[in-house]
Amino acid sequence: MAKKIPVVQMYDGVWYRVKGYTFTECCDCALTHKEQFRLVDGQLEWSAVRDDKRTDERRKELGIKVNRKKVIRGSRKSDR
Repeated sequence: MAKKIPVVQMYDGVWYRVKGYTFTECCDCALTHKEQFRLVDGQLEWSAVRDDKRTDERRKELGIKVNRKKVIRGSRKSDR
């Protein structure tokens, strides 16, 4: 059985302590982040912030179009 990798919810601009190997999962939509690393008390920390301008540029360069589905209030079962 494969070892389960813990999932951590990440938020823009928040610093996270790096423990051993760090896995980054991304899709094929060319979403781009600005990543920063720093040392604090001998520990490596990592932070990422989404870069919408670079994402748009990269998607245009690759010919990727992202269509967002509009959600109309009251149209979901939980809103009824």
